[in-house]
Amino acid sequence: MARLLLAVACLTLPAASTAEERPGHAHVDILVLHSYHQGLPWTDSEQDGLQVGLAEYLPRLGLFIEYLDALRFPLRGPDAEAAAAQRLAERYARIHIEYLVATDDPAYRLLLAHRDRLWPGIPILFAGVNNIDSKDIAHLERVAGVSERPDFFANLALIQSLHPKVDRLVVVGDETRTFASNRKALEDANATLARPFSVEVIVRHSLRDVLAELRSMSGDFVIFLMGRPFDDEDRIGAEAVVAEAVRGATRHAVYSAWSFFLGHGIVGGKLVSGQEQGLALAGLLTDLYAGKALADLPRVIDSPNRYLFDYIELDRLGLSGHSLPPGSVVINRPSSIWDSYPKTFAASLAVFVFLLALLALQRRNLRVKQALSAEIEKELVLVQALMNAAPFPMFFKDVALRYRRINDAFVAFLGKSREEIMGQTASALAPPAQVSVYRSRDEDLLAEGGRQIYETVVVGPQQTPRDVVFHKAVVRLPDGRVEGIVGAMLDVSELRRSERELRELNEHLEQRVAGRTADLAQSNVRLQQAVDSLALAQDELVRSEKLASLGSMVAGVAHELNTPIGNALTVSTAMQNKCDALAAELKQGVLRKSSLDQYLSHGESGFAMLVRNLERAARLITNFKEVAVDQTSDRRRRFRLLDTVEECVHTFTAGVGARVPGFQVDVAESIAFDAYPGALGQILLNLFENARVHAFADGAPGTIRIGAQALPDGNVQISVGDNGKGIAADALPKIFDPFFTTRLGQGGSGLGLAIVYRLVTKKLGGKIRISSEPGQGAIFIIELPATAPEVDSGDEVTATHAAWAPPAGMNPAGTGAGDASPLHLRDELLDIRELVESRAAAATTRRITDAGRRRLADVFERLDKSFSTEDAEAQVACDLAFHMAIIDLSVDPALQKVGAAVIPLMYGHMRRTLTRLMPDPERRDTLRRQHRAIYEAIIAGDPDSASAAAAAHMAYVRTQADRREETAAS
Repeated sequence: MARLLLAVACLTLPAASTAEERPGHAHVDILVLHSYHQGLPWTDSEQDGLQVGLAEYLPRLGLFIEYLDALRFPLRGPDAEAAAAQRLAERYARIHIEYLVATDDPAYRLLLAHRDRLWPGIPILFAGVNNIDSKDIAHLERVAGVSERPDFFANLALIQSLHPKVDRLVVVGDETRTFASNRKALEDANATLARPFSVEVIVRHSLRDVLAELRSMSGDFVIFLMGRPFDDEDRIGAEAVVAEAVRGATRHAVYSAWSFFLGHGIVGGKLVSGQEQGLALAGLLTDLYAGKALADLPRVIDSPNRYLFDYIELDRLGLSGHSLPPGSVVINRPSSIWDSYPKTFAASLAVFVFLLALLALQRRNLRVKQALSAEIEKELVLVQALMNAAPFPMFFKDVALRYRRINDAFVAFLGKSREEIMGQTASALAPPAQVSVYRSRDEDLLAEGGRQIYETVVVGPQQTPRDVVFHKAVVRLPDGRVEGIVGAMLDVSELRRSERELRELNEHLEQRVAGRTADLAQSNVRLQQAVDSLALAQDELVRSEKLASLGSMVAGVAHELNTPIGNALTVSTAMQNKCDALAAELKQGVLRKSSLDQYLSHGESGFAMLVRNLERAARLITNFKEVAVDQTSDRRRRFRLLDTVEECVHTFTAGVGARVPGFQVDVAESIAFDAYPGALGQILLNLFENARVHAFADGAPGTIRIGAQALPDGNVQISVGDNGKGIAADALPKIFDPFFTTRLGQGGSGLGLAIVYRLVTKKLGGKIRISSEPGQGAIFIIELPATAPEVDSGDEVTATHAAWAPPAGMNPAGTGAGDASPLHLRDELLDIRELVESRAAAATTRRITDAGRRRLADVFERLDKSFSTEDAEAQVACDLAFHMAIIDLSVDPALQKVGAAVIPLMYGHMRRTLTRLMPDPERRDTLRRQHRAIYEAIIAGDPDSASAAAAAHMAYVRTQADRREETAAS
């Protein structure tokens, strides 16, 4: 009696309704009565299938769900069933129920027994009713449904095909009437086999007893699981618990006929699926909703069983390579294994067409590669033609100092054939005295990098000494490796002879001076021509590099677009074949409704897939465009954080090629900013690249996690973490310092996280911190206001804040270098310049060579002399050359890279200030003394004094610039 009251109480729980009536559509109320309780896998799978099948119609349906809970609390006798039915009828008395739906036997029997009394004339639809046939309901009116009938014959035949040497079948059952009925059906099916199994049945009340008996059995056999014995607490064993326990007690294969055991230790079989039952039941409801009469529908739909298997068990038993029945579904298949099973002729034809398309694409790629090869060959011929057109000798040496490319003027200058020169070193072509000079200079250039200009005497082919100026530079590949030396030789013998003659002449030889001046002018014209030719060659190299970069970008975008466009092509081809077949049937007059239904079904899914893939391609293009716009134009706008994160992830994964880490994004769609998406995108891309280069530097696969949450104070907290190798404790306090890197000498500049810090704190008005332990990965926590603070228009430049290096000679607004720049930008440039110059002065002091000292002395001498003139522009130019020489001689790639961008930019912004400082005698003398202090400290080998002198000089420049701004403002 207590169980009866509990069951009735369960029926009084509020029913779940998803009814939502829409104007213009009929509204239908449906009462669904499940036999068992919510949480039971079988019942939940039936409900899931029903929900999925009715998903399109749910807004127009009132779906009321009830659970009879007959498994845990059976209704004892007709009176209990009548009371439960009466309770249901009273609860829904005010609702116009149009269909009664029952799952499994108890609910079906209850509704069928009391329908005429409580719900007269209302149709009953059922699913999961055991072994019901059309003849069983032939006498009933307005009743239809789906039968639950295990296919024992198919399962036994499957076991024989996969285990041909096994002839024993051990059946594990329970004490229920259902098992007794299914046992008889199994034995009948076994009797029809050509080679029946020897069947042994284990029926015990306790699961523990069943397991003990299984462990005691010997020999070779297969287990067929059909029941759920009671657990240690005398409760019916859960499906997963029973299956896992049986599997754990034996090494033999375990099969079943029900899907709720799958994934918990059984191999599989042709399984009764609760979800398939629910889908079939939903199909009946949708047909009735669409206007079909119940009499036109099948009274009983055969049990929709499917072949389902668990890859883990197949692999354990060595069956993963066996041929499974057509249409089989295998779960838990490893993602790295690709198994292909041809299903239909259309699928095979689609694969064939895809292969043809792939072959065509390969041919096209081959033609593109051939065209690119021809273009490269053309460029090489053009470069050689440009070299040959130059009137002065030009050459290229490899790192072994062997001549690899020369022009006609070089051949003529040496008086040898091209074959005699190519592949030789200078020792085979010049006297020993000259060879020692060449080798010494070339070795210095390879060691120090940069450019080299020097003059020497060269003995020509007629043993005539010639004065020659060599212009040489190191050739570096994009990856930073030194490839060799490129050089040009300017024969200045006539110029030097003219200079000597001019020194010998006196002031009375004006006519002769005029003649020699004309010769000198002609020499200058030739020199200018040579410089112009070098500039043309340099422009050609720049264009080649841009072409290479463009090729990488196009390859990345093409790779991303290939998959959706390929899928769209495959689907459209398949649908074209279906349409042709349908047209052929129509033309022949043999068109059937089933063919049209099949075409419509395939068309709906095919066109949906086509639309999804085309939309995906469109999104990819939009993402690349949006990222490109945000990275090059830091305009302020309102945007969703999730969109920016996804765009950055797409851009990063398409750009880095191999070793792409995985991404996990947990960002709510509701989080939005009124800020600068370009700056935020730069922050994310820098952090992604930092993780790829540093956290996963050893090549191990890794994952980057991006999360975000809104804070109570209106700010947004963004986290970017990885599972890489982490950061050492002594490096954490310096992680945001400019030029600090853990990969010194391996391509790291030490500016990536410094840029992130400036963007977060300056541009977006936020805060950033890092947490990491070695071996535990790292996580960056960024807290930003949802609305970024207002900044001056001069600050809203991505290039200035995100990269610290706009093009030389241009200010952030895009105007000429001579225009006034905002104070905030000027202060930022002064900060960077002071840091770069003080460190460069110390580094140069420690590393300067004899050749470097001679170069620095020459530059300083010109600067010192310029202070004795009134030419302010010349003084500014010599000042720039002096500071750039110090940075170049530091032999520090990071300082050279930043200095080459920031210091010319600084002079572009400060030129007006500097040219106004120079005419003032007192200020000019102060600048002269400061530059001399820097130079003398470097030559004396005192890095601390050199660094302090450079910092003092920058402090003085800042003070004078501030005074000028104050004067201009007043």
